[in-house]
Amino acid sequence: MKELKKHRGRLFLRIIGIAVCLAVFLFSLFNVISIIQNYREIDKTYDEAAGQFTEIPSQTSEEESGGIGVPEVDFDALLQVNNDVIGWIYIEGTDISYPLLCGRDNQQYLFQSYEKKYLTAGSIFIDYRCSRDFTDSRMVVYGHNMHNGSMFGKLDKFTKESYMKKHPYVYILLPGGETLKYEVKKTYKADIEGEVYKLPSGEAKDSEDRKLYLSTCTEDSSDTQRFVVECDFAESEAESRSEKQ
Repeated sequence: MKELKKHRGRLFLRIIGIAVCLAVFLFSLFNVISIIQNYREIDKTYDEAAGQFTEIPSQTSEEESGGIGVPEVDFDALLQVNNDVIGWIYIEGTDISYPLLCGRDNQQYLFQSYEKKYLTAGSIFIDYRCSRDFTDSRMVVYGHNMHNGSMFGKLDKFTKESYMKKHPYVYILLPGGETLKYEVKKTYKADIEGEVYKLPSGEAKDSEDRKLYLSTCTEDSSDTQRFVVECDFAESEAESRSEKQ
């Protein structure tokens, strides 16, 4: 009788163990499926945005216009979706081609798409203290460091000199037709209380020393630091084209 009770006890413990393992497995599987679905939703949202609101000019049209190979953006249609859109950010040869927003604070678009819908990847947006027309001497642009490489998830590639040379410019397209060109200079980790984030800078607008900072989380998701790609203003493409003509 005692042996039977022991056997039943061991069997019960085995069943409990199997049930716990199964529960852990199902929970992990659910999390993996949720992550995959989130990444698909992110890609779908911004792939559709690029397809709906941008068009890459053909090589022939670029040569005829004396322009550069950046997207042509339908800002009229984009602004009807969300008037917080202030531009479009583009780095040729990379996955970075997104609407650029400015919220009422730096929290609004952390987990909200340009369509104002909840999205884990949020949006690419400027610091709310910066000027919407990019005339400040220092502009900070934020984006999530997504593990699937979307948004600013591949900024760390700029730590390699070869990659920086291959993708030397960041383009900011503005609704008025102006294209701002910034040259990538260096990368580093910046303290969130450091100089990069002390805005407004108090410096004159449209100064010759204009900076653009692309800011995202570090790989270890530090609470005190951010990974930054620092860029110098190179030229306004609208001004450049008018000078050529």
